[in-house]
Amino acid sequence: MTGQRTIARLSTHVLDTVLGRPAAGVPAVLEQLGPDGDHVTVGHGTTDADGRIAELNRQPLGPGEYRIVLGTAGYYADRHGSVFFPSISVQVLLDGAREHYHVPVLISTFSYSTYLGS
Repeated sequence: MTGQRTIARLSTHVLDTVLGRPAAGVPAVLEQLGPDGDHVTVGHGTTDADGRIAELNRQPLGPGEYRIVLGTAGYYADRHGSVFFPSISVQVLLDGAREHYHVPVLISTFSYSTYLGS
């Protein structure tokens, strides 16, 4: 594919829409998915006070399929007293057209949504 390049950075931002504030202290793992269904961990981090992880990957990424797994059980138990989603997985296909991909995740007690940010 023309225009593909190395992906320098994959970031995320987790926002708690019930409380109307960033979700701090949420651990995340970035996995690369292979064509055989296997996955390899290629990065990790924990959301800061603003709910952000500025760079999940430790090394540049190539185009491909990736999964961000947010460990939300502890966050929900501490802030909301119950857990419906103990983890949230967001699977994306990065085509290499950008140097930076930003994947925000909006969470609430019984739902979540995500989108491609800037």
